[in-house]
Amino acid sequence: MVSPTTRKPFHSIGLTTCPSAVSAPDRPIVGGDMLRGSNLLSLGNYNQAVILDLIRRKPGTSRADLQRRSGLASQTISNIARRLIDAEMIRESEPGDAVRGRPSIPLVVNGGGGFAVGVHIDPAHLTILLLDIAGEVRHRLHLRTPQATNPGEMTALIAVSIGRLVREAGIDRDRLLGVGIAVPGPLDVRTGVVLDPPQLPKWRDVRLRADLHDATGLPVLLDKDVTASATAELRKSADSDFLFLYLGSGVGASVVTQGQVLRGASNNIGEIGDILVDPTAEDLHWSGRRGGLAAACVPEALVIQAVQAGLMVLPDLTDYLATDDAFTTLTELAAGGDAKASFILDRAARRVAVGIGVLVNFLDVPRVVLGGPTWNRLSAAFLPVLEDAVRRELVVSREAFSVVASTVGELIAAQGAADLVIDHFLAPHASVLVID
Repeated sequence: MVSPTTRKPFHSIGLTTCPSAVSAPDRPIVGGDMLRGSNLLSLGNYNQAVILDLIRRKPGTSRADLQRRSGLASQTISNIARRLIDAEMIRESEPGDAVRGRPSIPLVVNGGGGFAVGVHIDPAHLTILLLDIAGEVRHRLHLRTPQATNPGEMTALIAVSIGRLVREAGIDRDRLLGVGIAVPGPLDVRTGVVLDPPQLPKWRDVRLRADLHDATGLPVLLDKDVTASATAELRKSADSDFLFLYLGSGVGASVVTQGQVLRGASNNIGEIGDILVDPTAEDLHWSGRRGGLAAACVPEALVIQAVQAGLMVLPDLTDYLATDDAFTTLTELAAGGDAKASFILDRAARRVAVGIGVLVNFLDVPRVVLGGPTWNRLSAAFLPVLEDAVRRELVVSREAFSVVASTVGELIAAQGAADLVIDHFLAPHASVLVID
């Protein structure tokens, strides 16, 4: 993969923008060989990344605050801040309420200083967005995923759409850090290969990261949709410990503990669809486990239940767009007061609560967050039911326990993919300080 270190402004201020800088086995790799920098050559880069990251995490931080939080000398802070301001990565803001003496000048990230593209490939929806380094979505494209498209055609479509996104947003391409892609698992994060996702039957051993890099000329990061979603939620919320339940064409979970998104040994954490939630569940005559969590809440399973209840004609279940449309019809019927549709979604919520209860009892998390492409359509039926239903499943009572909707919304996986790119290039990584 091509290193982006020749592009300004990031190289000009010494930030760690080379994809090869990633060496920790539990982090996604953006391509290229893995190299480690020496202490003396990398120390300045690392300190700058520390300061930028502190300002990103707490906008309005003063130079004095940065000195206390980083342990760096005041002159070092001043020099780094000046370089970051000159590179348009941060800017000075107006002081708050007047105080005696010389007021501290707050420092905030300049969103226009850099951008990342986030892509989410869902079997029914293709979302592409532009995220600035301050965490704001600048532009977005939301397409229906072409059903007859092979991986090569999809890669070409994404590349063309990224070009359109950048043009319509009117940003300088030199300010692009790279592209993050969120896809259903399983996948090999290290090699950038989509292995054999059940929801994308044509996508077996697809070199998506390399192929999209070749098509765009940009650094590319590949990660799992549920991991990307949890990352976006972590960035936007004040919580550092929670379970994230992803609801889309499939169902998955991610765990955030002490501000870190857990990944698992192979970066494929979150396959929870086979958790048994109702041993007496109806037979759907489909590929998922009878009475499993997936059978309780994914669009395909809910549509089959609606067909069995006489609410609609069975669509072509191999066509994710047709299935998604039928799922939307079911949720609209429930919202309109249809008794059968309401019963199906209420039962689904209670079954999902059993699955969540199993996970919360195991992980001992204080909060559950739900989001993903189908969540907005399910939330009206699920939210009034879930928290009390989950509480009844808990072995240990928790007063502060809560079940809430995501703060990010349906764009969450794409936004998380872009967040991962920004973190990869701009957050400090201690591995660059290790001597070869």
